[in-house]
Amino acid sequence: MQPAVRRGLYRQFLGLLVMAVVLPSLAFGAAMVLARYRAELDEIDARTAASAHVLAHELDESLAALQASLHVLAAAGARHRLDWSVELPELQRRYPPILTLIATDARGRVIGAAPAAAAARAVGLDVSDRDYFRQPARSGRDYISDAFVGRGLGSDPLVVVSVPRYRDGAFAGVIEASLAPAHVYDENGHGDYETVLLDRAGRVIHASGGIGLKFMQRAADTGFAPALAQRDAGAARRAVPVMPDGGHAFVAAARTRGGWTLYAVAPRELAARPALERAMSMIQLLLLAVLGAALAFVWYARMLARASSLLLQRLRALASGAEPALGLPAGDVPMPEELQPVLAAIVDLSTRLDHAHAELRQSLAEREHDVAQRTEQLRAALRELDRVACTDPLTGALNRRGRDEFVQALAAQGARLGSVAVLLLDVDHFKAYNDRYGHRAGDEALRTAVAAIRAEVREGDDAVVRAGGEEFCVLIPGVGRARVLNIARAILLGLYRRDIEHRDSEHGRLTCSIGVAMAYSVDELDAAMDRADEALYRAKRRGRNGFCS
Repeated sequence: MQPAVRRGLYRQFLGLLVMAVVLPSLAFGAAMVLARYRAELDEIDARTAASAHVLAHELDESLAALQASLHVLAAAGARHRLDWSVELPELQRRYPPILTLIATDARGRVIGAAPAAAAARAVGLDVSDRDYFRQPARSGRDYISDAFVGRGLGSDPLVVVSVPRYRDGAFAGVIEASLAPAHVYDENGHGDYETVLLDRAGRVIHASGGIGLKFMQRAADTGFAPALAQRDAGAARRAVPVMPDGGHAFVAAARTRGGWTLYAVAPRELAARPALERAMSMIQLLLLAVLGAALAFVWYARMLARASSLLLQRLRALASGAEPALGLPAGDVPMPEELQPVLAAIVDLSTRLDHAHAELRQSLAEREHDVAQRTEQLRAALRELDRVACTDPLTGALNRRGRDEFVQALAAQGARLGSVAVLLLDVDHFKAYNDRYGHRAGDEALRTAVAAIRAEVREGDDAVVRAGGEEFCVLIPGVGRARVLNIARAILLGLYRRDIEHRDSEHGRLTCSIGVAMAYSVDELDAAMDRADEALYRAKRRGRNGFCS
């Protein structure tokens, strides 16, 4: 009967294993995989929306930087008569995405162009009928075009940015920059996401390769139409069939300040792949667990059969009145000797588990300490990265971003701020210095100029900004006019005393000129910068190595 009993135990155990372990584990695992899959979809949806806004912000910042450069050139043209054959190629060199640049007069005649190959065909061309001329001429505001194909300097796909320029208060023409759609923004570095950029008329400016849209296609007439309908309906986002192969994807839209619409597209397979991988891993773990439990039961059943055999031998001996076999206990006895190794093994296993738990707790404590250290290192690295992002790498002075953050900090002080002094400093004859002594000496001269400035201002309270090239801006809050003039005089003297030879200077050494102005609130800073710029030019005209206010 013993084999029959053993088979019965096997069948009962396997039935219990299926009912108590396998089925609940499968149900629980399926529920976890489904829940995680849905969470993945929600996360991808949220990341898609965030990516759309980030990309739109980057696009706005890129266009704003281009507009700012065009405005700087227009403002310089309002004060001086510029050589467009020099200024336009220089701007194109500083902003590589620009394909062509033109400057027109007030009647729409092209008076300058870049690159040089385009200038020969463009100068004298009448563009008064183009929107990029008419719109700024009529409204006085900047103009950002929709997608179109060029017809003057070529037949390339284009978008353009143009700004009006004035002279003596009168409209004097526009400065226009044309960009290739692929260079309008950086679509790389966004993982598996695809992007689509539409103009105000709903035509394609640019689409990444996985979407399959072409330049100037109407998106409403393509397979991308479901994404437009979802946005217009204002409903909660869901995966829609917009991929060229009919696949579904999450789509999020963000408007740019110029009226364009940027879409971030995330294929739904981004969530399906990891969910399937987790399901396969869970099935494998479940199979291993079932196999291990079955092997353990076989071993336990054999041990139980041997113990039962010993007990059966003792019962037979007692029933027959025979002497118990040697080594068998008499009367009411504890567990047979055959199970004692099991008890010892359990005790040994318990001891080992205690040691293992202690080691695990120690390992976790060490890991938490390591994580805390690495977190602090990461925070320090982020702080250093933020500092580097706000600093000019050559001179250590603040860059434009650093200057903007400094001004925002001043604005936060509100009425407690008081006055802010603005000093615009330009190294005299710096181009001639570079040409004679070389760029390395020029870089060292700029660092020396910053050292002379910092020697006279307060560390942390005042801002030293590299405005561009050899020009620097110093912002000094909370000081009066007399103190500012003393600081300007000290900076001039400090640089002069460093006795840096400059044979092309009328003073025989490296000097600078300073324009000084006062602002009595953060809102007046731009006007003060203009006054300081005018004062700087007066100082230049008076012989340099001086300051004006």
